[in-house]
Amino acid sequence: MSAGAGEVRYDDAFVAAVGVLNTRWALHVVHALSAEPLGFNELRRRVPGAGPSTLKQRLSELAEAGLLHREVLDGSPPRTRYSLTERGAGLRPMFTEMTSWADRHHLEAPDPAEISGGVLGLFQEKWAMHVVCVLLTGPHGFNELAREVGISQVTLSQRLTELERRGLVDRDRTGSAPAYALSPAGMDFRVVAEPLVEWAHDLHAHHERRTADRAEDAARG
Repeated sequence: MSAGAGEVRYDDAFVAAVGVLNTRWALHVVHALSAEPLGFNELRRRVPGAGPSTLKQRLSELAEAGLLHREVLDGSPPRTRYSLTERGAGLRPMFTEMTSWADRHHLEAPDPAEISGGVLGLFQEKWAMHVVCVLLTGPHGFNELAREVGISQVTLSQRLTELERRGLVDRDRTGSAPAYALSPAGMDFRVVAEPLVEWAHDLHAHHERRTADRAEDAARG
């Protein structure tokens, strides 16, 4: 996809950077930490659906990706506190826009404990955010959409069904094959996607620089 001013760039850089957020509960963890640093037990209360082992795994993955910092505090017993790094904090504009967008379109959460109209839960489903970002570039047929996103037809069918049910995707059955397009609420998701895409490309550029620096150090050594 070519990128113009204000255009959502769904490309390899976006897919690579957003991949770390597309594991279950990762978005919830980052959102919880975007308000303040938290200890492990505090995080469990903020993200009640994630079991202890799953939460530990997500925290480890997010730390490895450079999105959060783990600090061991003195005490008896010692306590662990997690906070967002500068790169992790770069997602705050997306969360702000996501909350406003959900409120603007009166999106209701299936679970009353869910935040932002259930949007975090919806987009935690693997590939859901990718599907919406591709459709921001225009309507797609089913097979075309599967190729563009790079997912199986079974998974795509599941994501489209949920996005249709939530009122974000419309299906046009007038042609020889169904075509999918975003509803007005789905098109307005651009205000969420744009800061996410900007963050993803900044993160990808950072990783590229780190890789180049390591290669240069190895060559000198």
